[in-house]
Amino acid sequence: MHYGLVTNQEDGNDVGAQEAFDRALTIARSQSDAALEMETLTKSSLVDCLRWRWQEGLEKGLKAIELADEARNPLAESQARMWVASSYSASGNLEGAQTHVAAGLALAESLRGRNWLMFSLWISESIARLGGDWQTSREFIERGLTVLPADARLGFSGALLEYEMGNPIEAAAHRDRLLKALEGATPGPNDEYTLSAMLIPAIARITGVTDRLDLAKENAQAFVASPNATPFMVGRATAGLAFIAVQQGDAAAAREHYSVLDSQRNSLLIILNVAADRLLGLLSQTMGNLDRAMDHFEAAMAFCNRASYRPELAWTCCDYADAPRQRDAEGDRAKAIALLDESLAISSELGMRPLMERVLSRREILKA
Repeated sequence: MHYGLVTNQEDGNDVGAQEAFDRALTIARSQSDAALEMETLTKSSLVDCLRWRWQEGLEKGLKAIELADEARNPLAESQARMWVASSYSASGNLEGAQTHVAAGLALAESLRGRNWLMFSLWISESIARLGGDWQTSREFIERGLTVLPADARLGFSGALLEYEMGNPIEAAAHRDRLLKALEGATPGPNDEYTLSAMLIPAIARITGVTDRLDLAKENAQAFVASPNATPFMVGRATAGLAFIAVQQGDAAAAREHYSVLDSQRNSLLIILNVAADRLLGLLSQTMGNLDRAMDHFEAAMAFCNRASYRPELAWTCCDYADAPRQRDAEGDRAKAIALLDESLAISSELGMRPLMERVLSRREILKA
């Protein structure tokens, strides 16, 4: 069981991991060992999530939770609930994610382990941010800072939240926390490198400020080049590279990153909290394929509407509006205006000031 997790994370050996998990489950079930079965399912669920196998991870996590009363392993239950919450958020089930993340966090708090509590608060914050619950998101970040004040993950989350809300001073303080952690990190598959590779391009997308993109690209490339990086980890770094390609209008890079992210259609790039189809739409637009871009944006809008991911819906509407405006066929101008109106309504309600300003500037262009 432990070998399955280690060989996946350290050696990138998915086949060996699955064989180890299968052996452990066979032993656990033959011996009616609920504790072993639960822990094996929990670790296997994590590996599935790291491999972008959200449905498989969800099913195993739910099975692990069913064994909780018999196995009496609150740590394994807390972990299983976090993997289930992550799978639900990736597949667009906000209510399911909220239910399991709350239960998982309550268990983490009862265990009093700092590292797992910190991780649980981080996932809780991310899911709160998905629904636009900024106050709850901020409270989770503040609680996490009392647990591990220098944690890079909190730097990432806090910066994204505050930039989204138009609070640059507070955002910069969080960003600098992540960059400081990066200074002492070893290049490769670690939180500091992947989070900085995502955060810097995400900031550029929100604010329009493009400094430090070279640092983000360097960190992402170092991560992607690691033979031990799992698909989920590579995907996080690739998302950062994709935003850089869009920002720089690099069609060749956009094509390369599109091929990596294409398998994630109709899902959420969790932690970054970006609909995969929105990013695929931006990449398609950068490649000059406006019709395909619009198909992806439509898919992203449908996904976000179903999931009630309102902040991401607001961004999707704004980004989508650029495609019909650029194509300029019959009805495209009206389509672009309608999309911008929807984005403005959501961003105004949620207090997303940088996005509001972005939308208003595009409306002025359309009126000219």
